[in-house]
Amino acid sequence: MKKIIYIAFALAAVLVSSCSNDDILIESESKTNDVNVTISLSNLYSTYNFNDTKHDLTVTEDYRTFYSEFEKSIEVRTLFYNSDGVLTDSLHTYATTTNAVSQSLKLAAGKYTVVTTLSFSEKTSSGKESPYWSLVNRENLSAAYIEANWRFNKWSILSYGAQTVTVTSGQATRINIDTAPVGALVYLYMQNFQYQSEATYGTVADNGIRSLCLYSQDIADGYRLDPNASEKYVYKAATGSNSWYRLSSLWEPESFSDDWTFFQTNLYGYTHILAPSSHMIFGYMSEGDSGFTGYGENTYSITNGQTYLAYWDYFQVGNPYFGIADNKHWHSYDSEAKARSMK
Repeated sequence: MKKIIYIAFALAAVLVSSCSNDDILIESESKTNDVNVTISLSNLYSTYNFNDTKHDLTVTEDYRTFYSEFEKSIEVRTLFYNSDGVLTDSLHTYATTTNAVSQSLKLAAGKYTVVTTLSFSEKTSSGKESPYWSLVNRENLSAAYIEANWRFNKWSILSYGAQTVTVTSGQATRINIDTAPVGALVYLYMQNFQYQSEATYGTVADNGIRSLCLYSQDIADGYRLDPNASEKYVYKAATGSNSWYRLSSLWEPESFSDDWTFFQTNLYGYTHILAPSSHMIFGYMSEGDSGFTGYGENTYSITNGQTYLAYWDYFQVGNPYFGIADNKHWHSYDSEAKARSMK
């Protein structure tokens, strides 16, 4: 009889233990735990700090005035994926300064992969935000990636960060998030562009080139959110050995001022490259042509967060430069002597 009673008590203990575990499981499923998140915005554009000393242009200067001068904001996304890689919650806001963003939410106890992306956004005429990047397949970490909406300009830069966080039941969790830039910025500069109707210097001075171009094959158009993804980049469909994407162009201006002088018409622009390495041609297009003439095909290893210079001098067609931005490649002329030599 005593043995039967002992077995009954043991069974009851197992049942109580089971119920207790079930209660804990139910408690861990509920979002009752405070999570405070602080996100640094300083790494969105701070690395693109090249200063063109010859032409008095600082690459990051426009970024520093992005809100007041350009009416743009920084889109801040933070997504929380549970241990199964399923999206459980997210934070989303738009910042108009580079001050750190602090937000909070409640999460169930457990381990999470926290992913943050920073990118630019601008307002439409109706006042609605129009981001430069959009999330695709966001519900599952293994399939989620961020895709470019507006490509190949200086506002298309992207910064990304991911970390693993454990939320403990009954305890507040503090998360500090830093991101790092993804992709590189290219600063294009065309020096000494001459207006085609400036007859003073004769036909030799006008070589007919009307556009400076950067072309690439198999470029990336998206970036995967999963920090453990074997391939982080989402590429456009292969275009074939003879097909190229135009990353950016500097075109001949549509109108000119009558008082422009021989060396005054310099042109510059920017493009953002996402891929870690890119098979590129740096070349030009002549007046009336639909294709381009390249200076040669090269595969460049692109360092994230770096500024590259694509420089070309109108008077030195065969002497372009593409590489890390510096101030060693600018050409200087005696204007009057050059003008006489081109007559």
